[in-house]
This record gives sequence, C-alpha cells and structure tokens, in this order.
Amino acid sequence: MKGIYACWVAMTIALAACSEKGKNNQKEYFPMEEEELPVVAHTVSMDGEELLVCELDLLKDTVDLPLSYWVENVQIIRLDGSDEALVGMGPVYVSDNYIMVGRHQSTPCKLFRKDGTYIGNVWSIGQGPGEYTMVYDAQIDEKAGHIYLLPWNAKSIYVYSLEGEYLKDIPLNKKYEDLVVPKGLFKVDAEKNRVAMVLLPFDYLPVVAWIQDMEGNVLHEVKDDHLKLKPDFSNEVLSTKYSENLDVQIFTFWEMKKDTLYHLKMDNGELSPRFTMDFGKRDIMMHTYHEFCRHYLGTLTVPKQVGDNMYSATNETYFMVDKETKKGTFFRVRNDFMDGSPIPHMPWHFKEGYYTELLEPSILKERIEKSLKENQGMEPERREYWEKLFSSIDEDDNNYIFVGNLKTEY
Repeated sequence: MKGIYACWVAMTIALAACSEKGKNNQKEYFPMEEEELPVVAHTVSMDGEELLVCELDLLKDTVDLPLSYWVENVQIIRLDGSDEALVGMGPVYVSDNYIMVGRHQSTPCKLFRKDGTYIGNVWSIGQGPGEYTMVYDAQIDEKAGHIYLLPWNAKSIYVYSLEGEYLKDIPLNKKYEDLVVPKGLFKVDAEKNRVAMVLLPFDYLPVVAWIQDMEGNVLHEVKDDHLKLKPDFSNEVLSTKYSENLDVQIFTFWEMKKDTLYHLKMDNGELSPRFTMDFGKRDIMMHTYHEFCRHYLGTLTVPKQVGDNMYSATNETYFMVDKETKKGTFFRVRNDFMDGSPIPHMPWHFKEGYYTELLEPSILKERIEKSLKENQGMEPERREYWEKLFSSIDEDDNNYIFVGNLKTEY
C-alpha cells in the first residue's frame, strides 16, 4: 500500500505541473483581451451600498475559456476502495486536509483525508440523535475540529468530530420555538461564536435570515417580505461561500422573477444586495448568480419537461462580469486539465474556494482515452501521466475526485 500511495502522490504532482504549462496559453482560449470587452453593468446606490446591475442586452460575444483561467493546484484523488469507503454521486466538501462526500441514497456522508485515505462515516442515517436522512448543507471546520451538517426540515445543525463522531446540536433560532428550516445555507464562525443562516423563505415563516450564537440566541434577524415564496421545494438557496460574509441567492424554479445575490453580513446581520440582472424587454429566464473574487458569474436557462411532472434546466448559458471594470461577456468553458471537454453546470462545482468533480472510474477512463487519442501532439510529460493513470484505473474502483483551488485573483 505504501508503494502504491507514493506512486499516486507523484501522479497528482505531475498533473499540477502540466496545468502550470497550460496557464501560459490562456490567450488561445480567450480571443479578446479583457480590456476589449464591453462594459455591460452599472452600479446603483442602495442604503449606502453599491449594487452591480448587469444589462442583458449589452452582453454580446461569447468567448472560450479554460478551466485553468479560474483554477490551479489541481489533483485527481483516488478514494479508498474498501467496501465501507464506497461513495455514490453525492456533493463534495473540501478543506485543507479533508474531503467529505455527501449522503447518497442509503449511504451516509463519508469522510476522507486529502490523500483519499478513508476515515469513516459521518455518524449514520436515521432518526436518532445526530442521525440524518437528507442533508442540505455542510461545512468542514478544521480550526474548531468539527464537521457541521444541516438536514432538510431542520431545527438544529448537527456537530461531529473530524472522525465522524456525533458531538452535539447547535439549536437554530430559539426566538421562534416552532421554526423549522425547510432548506437553508449556513456559515459557522466558531472562533467568534456566530452562525449565519439563510433559509428558503416560505411565506408562512416569520424570518428570512439571521445571525445567532452557538446556543441559538438570535443576535440579528432579517424579515424582508419581498423575498418570501410560496412553499415549493423545487426552489433553492445558493451560495459559493466565497467571502467572509455569506453570499446567497434565493433561486426560484417556477416563479420567473428577477433574483439578486446578497451578502448576509456576519458582524451586523444586514442582508446587502450585491448583484442582479436587468432583463430589459426580454422575458425573465431561470438564472443563478455566483460570486468569485474578481467576477460575478451567472447562468441563464429555460425549463424543459423530461417526464411526468419532471422538468430540468436546458440551454444553459454562462456569463461573467468584472466587479471593478464592469466589463463582461458570455463564455463557454472547457476542462483543459483533462480532455478539453465542456463542463456542464460549471459554477455549481465551486464551493468555499475549491472546484470539485466526482468522477466514476469508467467515466474517468473514457475521458483519458479520448484525450490521448485526440491530442497526438501532447507533451511527453503529460502523455506519460495520463497513460500511467489510465492503466492504474480499475472499473471496480471507488469514485475519483478532481479538485483544484479557486484562484484568489479571479
């Protein structure tokens, strides 16, 4: 096992080295210099803060961008292949030294070290203390030595050790004894004894967001009635959890209304609007907003029926706006670290400063094989890396994780 692990570390380093070469070739993917992009947004002053408004009619051209435009320090991590470590296609949470793959069907959340070594389950599925069935949001807090899980229809956040053992609950909003969070996003700052919470604001709920301490005592709350929605679990609460505050959007699937990305401020509980779109005379489409260091990214989609009472978002289009210059464009993105294939739902892969993809071994093999066949001029070092990885993959392996850091300058 030690020899295999050493070989695997060498492979991840090789991929990072190849990606460094790719960064020098960004212009071939980005045909227009950024200074040539049009101004597509303006600012509006609201309560002493600036809201950036993108005008859809001003977004014209589409540019091709590599994933390396935003991502660096990439690794492909082979997860432990023992039976108890097997994971499904759940959400992925990453910290400096840990990876957690979220619950999938009857499998609880699985915890790994960053090298893929299996640590154990994060407690278990069920109805008892610390047990869960559906998890909507989670956070790995290495500094405090905790993992936090927020189930659907929750009255508390569950707290676990970094070995997956249940420790305690953080009660949610003691001000309203009967409050149940249908869906929600949170951010825990254990050092400052604060928890930020934004919930899916069904119209019967007394509050939209709040800041509390770790005992559930409310310090600040937000009751904005204009955000409230009819009870519908097809709606979502979205965040890249990029900033020191909690960046958040209330996404509506059926109710086509203009949404806004907000910051819930950890210090004073203000819900501050930061970014939105002016659709002009066009019909409002389904849309999401995502915040990076330098840019706001967004998606535009239309709903399509795919079965009885089943719908999905189709014709997904991406756009980006520079926060400072207010210039922007539509864009397409390809994974230049691997086979150059398009990335569906690209902004959704970013969370807390990381980009992640969970890959089944058969899919990873297909993508490597495609890359080797279609790129005959591939650098020898890069070809050697992919050939070694290809030959090492068994289709009975556990899933693999493609992970990289979000660049702080983008």
